[in-house]
Amino acid sequence: MSYHKAVTLEEIDQAVRFNDPISPDHEFYTNFTDLRGDFEEKLVYKNLNVKIKNGKCSFDARLNSQNKSLLFLGGMRGTGKTTELARYAKKLDHPDAFLCVTCNIDEGLNISNLEYMDILIFKLERLTEELAKRKVNVDRGIIDRMEKWFTERSKEVNKSLKGELGLEMGGGVNEDGVLAKLIGLFASLKAGVTGSYERTVTVRKILQNRFSDFANIFNQYIEEVNAAIRSKNIGQEVLFIVDGLEKTMSAQTRFKIVIEESGYIQKIKAYTIFTLPIELMKERSRLTQFSNLEIFPFVKLREKTGEKVPQAFSTFLDFVYRRIDKSLFENEEIVKKAILYSGGSPRELLRILELTAFYADEDEGIIKAIALDKALHRLANQTAAHINEDMVEKLKTIIEANKTAKTVSFDETLEEMLEKNLVMEYNTGSYKRPNPILELSDLYQDRITP
Repeated sequence: MSYHKAVTLEEIDQAVRFNDPISPDHEFYTNFTDLRGDFEEKLVYKNLNVKIKNGKCSFDARLNSQNKSLLFLGGMRGTGKTTELARYAKKLDHPDAFLCVTCNIDEGLNISNLEYMDILIFKLERLTEELAKRKVNVDRGIIDRMEKWFTERSKEVNKSLKGELGLEMGGGVNEDGVLAKLIGLFASLKAGVTGSYERTVTVRKILQNRFSDFANIFNQYIEEVNAAIRSKNIGQEVLFIVDGLEKTMSAQTRFKIVIEESGYIQKIKAYTIFTLPIELMKERSRLTQFSNLEIFPFVKLREKTGEKVPQAFSTFLDFVYRRIDKSLFENEEIVKKAILYSGGSPRELLRILELTAFYADEDEGIIKAIALDKALHRLANQTAAHINEDMVEKLKTIIEANKTAKTVSFDETLEEMLEKNLVMEYNTGSYKRPNPILELSDLYQDRITP
């Protein structure tokens, strides 16, 4: 679906869809670079051994032949990670840097039943599709070994299930269709881990039982692909961007993939950016033993002491007016108020604007302050609905700590509040504050406001 700037109230709903990421080429895209406090874009490039000169990225494959960096980019939902990752990919995808392969888990896999093996199959499928799209000829030897190995595993699956997996070998991508054969194999295996319970378990078990062999052939494939893309002057190495893990249905699933299956992750030798759900940030000490980790925070609208950050407000005004024509607001103060209560989250701001448009008078055809106030009050009470007594005390602690520029210690209560977006995180995790929309809730007014 295409999105366009709203010039009537009726068009606002499609213009503020907050679950759909925007590409850096889209008219809605707004650049929040350097507005996330201590977080800087160059941290991402530095962790990938990328140099920036005159705004251009470059990667030296020879100097980094033994470095295969894995970067976990953590943060709360709604910070804009997916949109910014698309911009990083565009900037990094060129002959002097990487061939970027984006793998959106929530689009390609079953997020209600997911394991790391599924992600690896998906990565192979997406990479091979990209190679076919760019007409890259990979060494025939590794193609034949890949085809042989995965065909044998597929036969094991079929035998175990006493049925057919239904492989579609494909054809016609390269001169003899060899990449199409791999795409068909990977697509069938992916279908295996997104299908029935019995098939899913069988495919995973057979691949996991031979994981050392799987990792070896995966890594050999990556090295041959790296050589091929350098030869064709497409990139120096492959960079996978794996996004969407936070959208899986349970924290237990996410913990299993990232922590319990970390041994599998470490055996794969390919440059990767992997978005990390907020609740796993507490595992930093374990993750940094084999990876790099950075926090991607919200845009900082206010300092700890309460002073506003003018450039952040200015950029958010641009963010809104790219999507909604300025004439649809009675005045700009309405937009500024919505921005303030978003807490620096692009997603939260779009949610506020969506509900505000719902309350706007259709006969008047514009958004007035009364519509915004109704939306804010409703969202505030919805947000506060599940706050317990421990959370009330934690909110008080955070407020007092910010008055004296102190850091709040981490505990299970704070972890839960971050997961539920009751507390918002800024800088590189050193600055936390209550979600500002809570200030309008009945609970906050009754229990927290002095």
